Amino acid sequence: MENVRELEGISYLKITGLILVVAASFPFFVHLIPPHNGYPVGAYLLPMFYIPFIALFIYNWKVALPVAILAPILNFMLTGNPQWGFLLVLTTELVLFTGIAFILLKHNVLKWTAAPLGYIGAKVISTMLLFVFPLMLVAPLEFFFGSLARALPGIGILLLLNFMLLKYRPPYWMSSK
Repeated sequence: MENVRELEGISYLKITGLILVVAASFPFFVHLIPPHNGYPVGAYLLPMFYIPFIALFIYNWKVALPVAILAPILNFMLTGNPQWGFLLVLTTELVLFTGIAFILLKHNVLKWTAAPLGYIGAKVISTMLLFVFPLMLVAPLEFFFGSLARALPGIGILLLLNFMLLKYRPPYWMSSK
């Protein structure tokens, strides 16, 4: 079983579990901040996206993808948030974000914007899916433009995180060469 292979003395399974706990806990603490304009602060800061990106960057997609899939579900089981329809959309977006960011991190120029472009790409695809599978009561384009406008601070944080990680901690595939 490749996912249980040793990585620096700790198995992928243990690393994934540890990162999953952090990925589910971190947004909880961000959401303790009172809502702004009727929306949770997480809608502005995008805390659910930071940990999968860091995991993708430091380890690989084999750690980041399970975290992207399970963190929203675990957070929902612990806190009841986000709402059921948005839980499915958020999980889809996190999986898409992880895949897009993984592809962009391998590109010499686009790697510097992998996280924000990954978020925007995931939002575009999830919005298109909402036309086919209307999981929420909001119109897909209203959802897209509203959530994108609210997420501008979080997109900026993702860009800063992306830049800092590239500058100070090369991705796992670059550091092994």
